Amino acid sequence: MNGVPEGFVPLDQEGTFLGHVGGLLWRRGTDRTDLCVSPAPHHLNPNGTAHGGFLMTVLDITLGATVESFLGVDPDRHPVTLQLSCSMLAPARGGELLFGEAAVDQSTRTVTFVSARLHSEGRTVLTASAVYRNPPSRSPAQLMPRTT
Repeated sequence: MNGVPEGFVPLDQEGTFLGHVGGLLWRRGTDRTDLCVSPAPHHLNPNGTAHGGFLMTVLDITLGATVESFLGVDPDRHPVTLQLSCSMLAPARGGELLFGEAAVDQSTRTVTFVSARLHSEGRTVLTASAVYRNPPSRSPAQLMPRTT
C-alpha cells in the first residue's frame, strides 16, 4: 500500500472476524495503537464508498487496541466493548488511505473511556467514543486507577 507511514505492520487475525475484514495495518505504541487501512472493493457499499459498519469496525479495533496498549495487558487478554457511539462525518472512497487514532480519556479499575477519529487527507471521516471493560489483570499495580 503506497503512502503508509513507517512502523505499520499487518494485523494478522487469520480465522477470526478481523481476518474476514482484511487489509488492516497497525502500529503499537506504549499507550496507544494506530490503525491504517485502504478500503478494498469488499469494504464498499452500493454507493461506492466504504460501508459504515466497516468504518465502525476499524474504529472499534483502534479503540480497543489503544485500551490494551494503555493498560499494558497481556496480548491474550482483551478489553470488551461495553458502549460504542459513532458519528459519520464524511464518505471514504475505495483505495484512499484511512488512519484511525485514539486516546484514553479516563481509566478506572474496571472500565476505560476512550475516544477516536478516523481520518484521511485532512478530513475527519468518523468520530467515536467508547467504554471498555478492562480485562482481568495479573498484578495489583494494574488495578490502580490511571488517568491522563
